[in-house]
Amino acid sequence: MNSQHPGSSDTESIIKQLKQLVPECVIDDDIETRRARAFDRWPIAAKWSREELNTHTPLAVVRVGSAHDVSLLLKFAGTHRIPVVPFGAGSGVVGGVVNRRGYLCIDLSGLDGKPVLDAENGEATVPAGVLGGDLEQILNAAGRRLPHYPQSLALASIGGLVATRSSGTFSSKYGNIENFVTSLEVVLPDGSIIHTPASPRSSTGPSVAQMFVGSEGTLGIITSVTLRTLPLAQSLLLRGVAFKGVAHGLKAVRQLLDAGITPAVIRLYDEKEAVHIFEKSGLEAANRVLLVLAFDGNPAVAAAEQAESLRIAAAQGGEDLGVAPGEIWEKTRYDAGWLDRGNAGDFDFADAIEIAAGWHALETLHGKVLGAIAPYADNAYAHFSHFYSNGGAIYFIFFITGKDKDDAVSRFSKVWDITMRTVLEYGGSISHHHGVGEARKQWMAREHGGSLAVLAKLKQALDPQGVLSPGKMGFDKP
Repeated sequence: MNSQHPGSSDTESIIKQLKQLVPECVIDDDIETRRARAFDRWPIAAKWSREELNTHTPLAVVRVGSAHDVSLLLKFAGTHRIPVVPFGAGSGVVGGVVNRRGYLCIDLSGLDGKPVLDAENGEATVPAGVLGGDLEQILNAAGRRLPHYPQSLALASIGGLVATRSSGTFSSKYGNIENFVTSLEVVLPDGSIIHTPASPRSSTGPSVAQMFVGSEGTLGIITSVTLRTLPLAQSLLLRGVAFKGVAHGLKAVRQLLDAGITPAVIRLYDEKEAVHIFEKSGLEAANRVLLVLAFDGNPAVAAAEQAESLRIAAAQGGEDLGVAPGEIWEKTRYDAGWLDRGNAGDFDFADAIEIAAGWHALETLHGKVLGAIAPYADNAYAHFSHFYSNGGAIYFIFFITGKDKDDAVSRFSKVWDITMRTVLEYGGSISHHHGVGEARKQWMAREHGGSLAVLAKLKQALDPQGVLSPGKMGFDKP
């Protein structure tokens, strides 16, 4: 992270110049505004003291209204060698916006103009600051949808979803955010504005647009996104199936995928996490795991897929529990209150670590990680989701109440370290969709090996002065 920061007189001069450079932008150097843009929902940041928070505050926050504004600011920052950190909606959970003081925060929430819908091609061009939930409402009113539904849908900006390579609960059928992106408008570190070509597919070299998907503000600032959309689903069928153990549930999921069935939602909760849905559904948990399935689209096709999925599940000992568990999941799928409640105390931590792995490792990792973190977490459980023909994702959810701050932070860090090391030992990825941020940057070289040097060289080519989000993505330790 940037270790240089201007003195007070330099800061006053910079702000004066910025007001002349971009007079229509809101430029705020109020300390509370700056503090509010110094962090996201990363649990570690929630435990910062006032002194720690002050070491991460930007020198000013500039709320931009156009790509041109961003361009002028990046040219200015490059000339004066001032680090820049883009800020979307602050819904990230791994410290993606965290940096050392002395940087300029470009607040993209002002890029919130009305999306442009292309009915003929079924696309929507969306300013980066538009929230995912707002976009979905606009699309629904036009008879369309973007079936990308992360739990943070109402909190996350479209630009942030793309910049972190996000995933949503319907990904097993529709893919992740990268599968919806057709074109991007991006401002490069030197202030150049590029528009990548938009087409259903292209074979004219590596995709420039995809280069910025998941780049977390290190290669350029995304200011507009063009996305594929789909018609509204004609039906949604929800179901719950109970199994005696994780192994039976995973085997059923793989068999239904191998059979060519693609439920929109596939979520397998282990015995501990399943208790919450069982109780809300009025069902006995009985130490069982729970598979929640959802099928959408054409009513006849959805019904046929559900019937065949239940047949496959029954062959693995699955008990059809009817619609109640699925309906409970659907009603609560955007509720992240557990995260707020679990981090409310001064010495309390709650977090979810999502990883990806092949079929060969999913069951083993579930047991290995939960067993290894048990001495450090007061409670922990997991569920599987986001399935593919070659594997899936696991969410490890844990809670800690420390004796004091040092104890809590130490145990929190230990849980993360154990999980990262174990996942890498079994050939998995340390993140399925939350991104890198501060939480994972030290593990990037372990995951990518020599290929991280390719990304680092790309960073150097586009941003030779290291202006954009310095110290991120492990680029300083290739």
